[in-house]
Amino acid sequence: MRESERKPTDAAGTTAALPRPRPAVSSGQRRFVGRAVADVHGRRTDVPLAHPDATALQLADWLTPSFYIDFGRPCNSACLYCAVPPHEDAQGFLPPGDIAAIVQAGRAARCDRAILIGGEPTIYPHLDTAFAALHAAALPARHIVMTNGLRLAEPGALDHLHAGGVATLHISIDTLDGATYDRLSRSQGRLDRQLAGFDAALRDGRFHVYDYVATSLVNGPTLPALLAGLAERAERLRLAAPPPIVFAVVKPIGDGLRHADALVIEPAASADLVRTLLAEADRLGVPAVFRNVQACLAPEIVHRNIDYYLDDFSVEVATGQRVAYSHTEYWCKPESCARCGHDDVCTGIYRALADRVGMGAFRPLGRDGLATQTAA
Repeated sequence: MRESERKPTDAAGTTAALPRPRPAVSSGQRRFVGRAVADVHGRRTDVPLAHPDATALQLADWLTPSFYIDFGRPCNSACLYCAVPPHEDAQGFLPPGDIAAIVQAGRAARCDRAILIGGEPTIYPHLDTAFAALHAAALPARHIVMTNGLRLAEPGALDHLHAGGVATLHISIDTLDGATYDRLSRSQGRLDRQLAGFDAALRDGRFHVYDYVATSLVNGPTLPALLAGLAERAERLRLAAPPPIVFAVVKPIGDGLRHADALVIEPAASADLVRTLLAEADRLGVPAVFRNVQACLAPEIVHRNIDYYLDDFSVEVATGQRVAYSHTEYWCKPESCARCGHDDVCTGIYRALADRVGMGAFRPLGRDGLATQTAA
């Protein structure tokens, strides 16, 4: 039986397929609305944890210090949880003439690599222009592509990315169950294509590869099987170890907010799920970390929270000046957070989640899991 063999329902027992949203604006009339800032993953020189996790340190080494080049919303998938604004309001692609200014802002922030993101960066029609701008700015390598993997098995695709200086592939494999994939991606029967791209990247050997899993109510029941599948792939492809996996609990932003009733896991349940998945990953020998679960919900695993290894901020594209991280608009902290030993490193709570479930699950901690002094 193929991994993506069709089933009439997904793992949660709901109808597998949802229609792909229809754009409200015709493609010829879409206009890209650029952002005044570029987001940055800075590298913490002093991770504020008593016992840092080896997998999290490795991922931080692959990913930082980097700046994002956002190619725009167009995508060859339509994921139910996508954090960008709703797909039916999709803007066009980033104009190629805007790339150089973003690259210079990234250099001003002392980044040595770019993260290429969308939408879907592998469908960006000016990808070579982006690579050329990076090379011209003396940033020829170490770049990251955040992709759904659907095009990676196409002839020449990986050669093209490698030639452009890509070193790390962040691939969103959210399930090995075909009906669950169909529901999440609002498409039909494309999981085999995604897995072919994932396998091609793993076999290639020139890239760091990790799996970034949008963890939700829809695919949560299928994730133990995903872990087993990663372990089996490593053995079948004769890899030294399975690729790392990041369990990113779905956040209520963009389409993720629109479909929050179907997707969003309540705080205590998200912590329980992540605990269970990390334990299963350890049993199978799959390197695993997580994000979007606050330390007060699961202090014993905080050392595996990838957010504690990054120094996130934004830079103004026009000036290259550092400013507050753009995503702070989505977060909030109750007054009780000021009494928490993690207040200086925890991002807080997604405001839309707090509106849905309240603040009752979030209680101040001591300095559980932290080093004596946190990074400045």
